[in-house]
Amino acid sequence: MNKILLLASFIYRDKLKWFLNYLDKKFNIKNEDVFLYEINEPNKIMVTYKITINHGDNINFKKQFPNATIVHKKGDAIYSINALNKLIDSINSDIVGNIDYKTVKINWSDYQNKLLLIKNNNLSITDIKRILL
Repeated sequence: MNKILLLASFIYRDKLKWFLNYLDKKFNIKNEDVFLYEINEPNKIMVTYKITINHGDNINFKKQFPNATIVHKKGDAIYSINALNKLIDSINSDIVGNIDYKTVKINWSDYQNKLLLIKNNNLSITDIKRILL
């Protein structure tokens, strides 16, 4: 069974053309399957794309995609699992003991057009804006 992963890479703007060509030639990911977002770093943009991993295949993500992280989407919110867990911790900071992460309800409308990641072991929530190729 194949597994589809959504990746986000953080690319310098002047390297975008090279990166899109790399995705196409190496992984057959076409431009229409790539989404670009402005982030709060003036010289970088976030590029999201899906890759399919065949059952039994191993991919060295750090080598193939050095500035990428596995992300998920809920509407227009993009997040990593670790960031989601930190968000849940912050929402439930008054709970003592174990938190049942699967039952916590997130108000995703509060996080539309946001990127939630972990930076320096802290939850980072950044505004994002989709841009067209």
